[in-house]
Amino acid sequence: MILAIDSSAGTAVAVTTSDGVQVSVAETLDRRSHAEAIGPLIAQALDSAGIGPKDITAVVMGVGPGPFTGLRVGMAAAQSFAWARSVPLWPVHSHDAAAVSIVHDSAVITDARRGEWAFSAYTPHPQGGLGVREGLSRLIPREDIDDSQTHWHDSLLIRAENVNPAHLALAAVTLQARGENLEEPRPVYLREPDVTMPQ
Repeated sequence: MILAIDSSAGTAVAVTTSDGVQVSVAETLDRRSHAEAIGPLIAQALDSAGIGPKDITAVVMGVGPGPFTGLRVGMAAAQSFAWARSVPLWPVHSHDAAAVSIVHDSAVITDARRGEWAFSAYTPHPQGGLGVREGLSRLIPREDIDDSQTHWHDSLLIRAENVNPAHLALAAVTLQARGENLEEPRPVYLREPDVTMPQ
């Protein structure tokens, strides 16, 4: 079984089979209580799946893009769980969860706050399923995309209010089946954190 954790938007946890099929999911859209929510959500996802920590054979970790504080909570939880259970940690770009079954050029956007969207462009993969991310994710002004807009130039617009962690696990499984690299285990912030250490 795979445990998938993402806190790039709300906080979301899923348990999937080894091939990325969802067994259970627990989530909250509250963007201000990541630290309080993550432990109970992991417990809820495991309980709903009828398994315990010993049944997890890999942990998928969403690496963003996302805000500094929320993103690091989910990543720390994923890293700690994988370390405690001595199982592999699979870092995955959080926008990949919304691009697991695209058939057209697509643009994934998530709320980056401060009047901006986090934006990633994808093209279809020859084998189908998870798209190919083109270039780096970036921030774009919120006013560049209105609420009724369905396309970004020639790309289908995918608005991801929250990241589906089961889809994140499926993305990890797909990438490995293709022999492609996972992400580096470091967060994708897109902007500097609000609080920095003194020099």
